[in-house]
Amino acid sequence: MDRYEFVDSKNKVAVSDRLRDYNLILTDVWDFLERAGFLFHGVIRDWSAVFFQQSFFVLHTFLKDKPLEGCIPEDSNLHWDMIFECESPAAVLFSFLEQTGFRLMIPVQAMIDAMIDDGGNWHYQSPKHKFQMYCFHSSCVLLLEVYLQNQIPPYGAQEEPMPYPVDRCQPFLDFEVEMNDTGKSTRVRVIEGETLDILEKVDDDLMEVTRGRIKKIYDDHSRIGLLMSGGKDSRCVAQLMIEHAIANPDPTKKIMIITSDTLVENPGVKSGILALRDALAKALPWVEYHIVEPKEDETLMVCIIGKGYQAASVTFKYCVRRLKIEPARDFLEAVFLAEGADDTCLVMGSRDNESGNRKRSLEKYFGDDFYGHHPVGNIRTASPIRDWTSQEVVTYLAFNRAPWSKYGARNTELLLFYGSAAGSECPLGAAVVNDNEAMMQCGKSARTGCYACTISNDRSMGNLISTYPEYEKYYQFRGILKAIAQDIRYGGMVGLQRIGKSKIGRGIGDLTIDCRTHILKAMHQLDIEWRESEIMTAYQMVLHREEIEGFPVTERFREAIYALVGVSGGFRGMLCHPVFDPYGSGVDQFTAEDVAAIERVKARQKERELIATVL
Repeated sequence: MDRYEFVDSKNKVAVSDRLRDYNLILTDVWDFLERAGFLFHGVIRDWSAVFFQQSFFVLHTFLKDKPLEGCIPEDSNLHWDMIFECESPAAVLFSFLEQTGFRLMIPVQAMIDAMIDDGGNWHYQSPKHKFQMYCFHSSCVLLLEVYLQNQIPPYGAQEEPMPYPVDRCQPFLDFEVEMNDTGKSTRVRVIEGETLDILEKVDDDLMEVTRGRIKKIYDDHSRIGLLMSGGKDSRCVAQLMIEHAIANPDPTKKIMIITSDTLVENPGVKSGILALRDALAKALPWVEYHIVEPKEDETLMVCIIGKGYQAASVTFKYCVRRLKIEPARDFLEAVFLAEGADDTCLVMGSRDNESGNRKRSLEKYFGDDFYGHHPVGNIRTASPIRDWTSQEVVTYLAFNRAPWSKYGARNTELLLFYGSAAGSECPLGAAVVNDNEAMMQCGKSARTGCYACTISNDRSMGNLISTYPEYEKYYQFRGILKAIAQDIRYGGMVGLQRIGKSKIGRGIGDLTIDCRTHILKAMHQLDIEWRESEIMTAYQMVLHREEIEGFPVTERFREAIYALVGVSGGFRGMLCHPVFDPYGSGVDQFTAEDVAAIERVKARQKERELIATVL
């Protein structure tokens, strides 16, 4: 334990003095804690309370909602009296819960690995360890945590004890309320013209004005970047611009489509982007097509598994910048600034009616002027359909066949998908003129964006399942990720904040190794795609942190990594790549092709041995 230094840190976690609601059983539990001398250190995020007696205890409460079945780890088949001394405060509390009617279950966890370790691996002595036990009752479910360290209250709770709330005897009243999938009441406001209904035609005057805008953009610039998010609005703008270029050929013009792959895209959006790329390559090869991606060490799953970041939330939107803004801007700087930005225009599919925030953004950056300006090199921007409605967009796409449709990526396919999703498209990073507004917009409503988006209350993936049942696995995975990597009640955060390399302070903290193992297993069971290069990058990050601060990497975590890359058995070492030497050859990294070749050699050798035996 001398490898760690506990330090004071600023506490940015909101602490309250009571749970949001109680019922009779919860009141009995809190009454017992007060009588037994447990000190109360406050409530975090409405449902997680921190107590102290010799060690810190945390009670995560599921009252009206139940924990998702797919987020509860497997049973270790251990009983608490095999771990805690019978006179300890933990044993007294556990005994009371059993007498009250709770069924106690101890899941597999790093804490148990630490207890059975013979002391040879100092990483298992980390103060980040905590004991977890699920307590099931007909009226509620508790996840109870016991921390090994007793110097810092977990989850940023109050350092000094506070009085128990006197109003906890008030049980909540169970009203019937229409709820959405996050447990919050919801209202849906439909903006006029923003349904997906097809009109008889797009207004002639609107078309004339819009084609005039398209002509102006085309005439004023030699380099035109069409920002494609994969949705209907950006598709409409791209078609209008390419149709104009076909009707007015000019070899001095360079037209390129810029789109992005966050590597966790809605599969329908991604397939549409790739289909459009392939169709344009055959039909209109003079249209350049560029797909930008985030850096390997900044992808969503690398951030979650490798860096231990919590799943993105409204207050922690680290994904927007890493997955969208930075990759697109790196591309713009490399391509347009190198050639000069004065003769370049980025054409966007932003519309006034799309949302209040985006409307304000358009008014701010366009105003009465036709062109706006991008932060990267002051590149010009324009949105020729900014005054169109959603109905006008789908009407144009429905009645105007795309010039590349002979080779795929038909508008009818896009509209069918869009109608099934019933969502609006997420903005492309290159189209972001102001970072703060991008953070506000991303995930604000139902959107056909990232399948792993944990920011919004996105229903688009759930809506798609009836038409595309193969998408159900992504919907299930998103639910698991949102629960255990965002809601502290599942115990997925360590409850302590890492400061530097080996200093620990107060805060919610990063994801536990158990939480990340659960995510990896869910990815394998649901067959969620994850590139091998990303897996290797994430694993190396975990091992690097383990060497620096004693991060407790369990065998379950290692096995979950091996399962994703299809390797089992063989050498287990910390200094090799995650595809460890399964054949004892001394080579520290194998590609999938290497493994296949070795298996073929082994099969031929086995055949020869069999023939020799027969002869």
